[in-house]
Amino acid sequence: MAIAGIVPVARWLANIKQRSDVVCRLCKRARREQHGASTQNLPEETYGRINSAFCDGMATTVTAAHHFIWRHPYANMQAAQTAVSKLRFVTPDSSMNTLWQEEEFEQICSRESLTEKAAEIEKTISVKEHERKHHDFDPTMFYENRFWN
Repeated sequence: MAIAGIVPVARWLANIKQRSDVVCRLCKRARREQHGASTQNLPEETYGRINSAFCDGMATTVTAAHHFIWRHPYANMQAAQTAVSKLRFVTPDSSMNTLWQEEEFEQICSRESLTEKAAEIEKTISVKEHERKHHDFDPTMFYENRFWN
């Protein structure tokens, strides 16, 4: 269906006169659930969009799938690591914070620059209530805490 371009998303359904609009239903639902978020100017619902983290309604699912897929090669790389290997991995025993302290990352960019960019990205990812409680040491620092810890 994807190759033929006939996935039943809003854009295709509008093309065959089965829908009157092309707005993304998943984004619309996600924004309604955000209590007060505007449902104006919604993007078109396309196959590519609903399979990306840009779709508000699919961002968490797509991100989880991405992380699930990467766990296998990540685990293999970690298992193949030798004593002289220079690769470092974030593990349950470490965090970005411990890696930053142990390595020479300041030579690449400042901690402040990385924190600022990470916060921009973190703000685009929807947060489940149990995650918020886990990371919310200081409500004004939530995104920084989630990234570094």
